[in-house]
Amino acid sequence: MNKCRKIKPGSVLGIICPSGHPKNIDVVNKFCNLLKSHGYNYKLGKSVTAVEGYLAGSDILRAEDLMEMFKDETVDAVLCFKGGYGAQRVLPYLDFEELKKHPKLLMGFSDITVLLNTLYQFADMPTVHGEMGACMQYYEKFTFEHFFTTLSDGFNKPLKNPTKKLNIINEGIVEGVIVGGNLSLIYALMGTPYEIDFNDKILFIEEVSEAPYAVDRMLSSLILSGKLKNLKGIICGYFTDCESTENQTVDELLVHYLKPLNVPMVANFQSGHSKPFINVPIGLKVKLDTFNECVTVLESLYEE
Repeated sequence: MNKCRKIKPGSVLGIICPSGHPKNIDVVNKFCNLLKSHGYNYKLGKSVTAVEGYLAGSDILRAEDLMEMFKDETVDAVLCFKGGYGAQRVLPYLDFEELKKHPKLLMGFSDITVLLNTLYQFADMPTVHGEMGACMQYYEKFTFEHFFTTLSDGFNKPLKNPTKKLNIINEGIVEGVIVGGNLSLIYALMGTPYEIDFNDKILFIEEVSEAPYAVDRMLSSLILSGKLKNLKGIICGYFTDCESTENQTVDELLVHYLKPLNVPMVANFQSGHSKPFINVPIGLKVKLDTFNECVTVLESLYEE
C-alpha cells in the first residue's frame, strides 16, 4: 500500500472538479481563501472553470486534469471541489499504473465515491471520503475543524459522532479495510470492471435524495449479487432527504437487508450529505467498535 505524501504548512493543494462544474466561481474563490488562511497554497485545475453541459468539461479534460495534478510534483494533495455526476465517465481515461507512481491524497465524497474506491483498488493508495469545497461555504464548527485536522494529521483520533448517538444494529468489534461511500455510485459500478471488492471489508454507505423504494432497489441488488456475503462490518452514514410519504423508512430497509449478514453494524454515523461531517478513510484498516461507538483507524494515511 502506497501512503499519501505528508501535507504540511505551505503545501500546495490541487483543486479539481471530476464531476459537475461549480455554479458560482465566487464559492471557489471563497474556498481558496479559506485554504490560504490556514497556511496552504493551492492550484486550480482546468476543470474548475470548464463547462460541458452539466459536466466540468469533457471526460478527457476531467481525466487529464486529475492525472496532471497527480503527476505534478509541486502539488501535495488533490481536493475535489464538488460532486454531482460524471466521475465514472473518466475511468476509461485514467492510467492507474501512472497514478500508482505518484501517491497523494485524493479527498471528496458523493459522486467522487467512484474515484476514492478505484484509486484504492487499482492504484494501491488510500483516499478520503471527505468534505468538499462547495460544501464549506456553510460553516459548521466540527466539520471545519475535522477537515483541517485530517489534512494536517490524518486520523490520529477515533472517529466518533460529535452530536448524536450511533444506532447499533448488530453489536461487536471487528477489524478490516473500509471501502464504499455513496450507495448510488456503489450500485452503479456493479457489473463493471471497476466494481468494488467487498470481500473481508468493512462497508461504509450513505445516500442523498433517493426515495426509500430506490434505496430498496439498490440494497436488494447488492444482496442478490452475493457480493456482500463476506463483509466484516457495516457503517451506515447519513441518508439525507430519503424520506417519503410511503409507509416505509430507510432505517427499516437497512435493517431488513443488512442486519441478517450478522456482522457488526451501526447506523446514523455522521458522515455524508449533512453536517457535522466526519471524514472517513477509504482503503485503510480500521476497527469498528459498537460498544465504544467509534471507528479507530489502524493505519497511517500519510508517509511517516
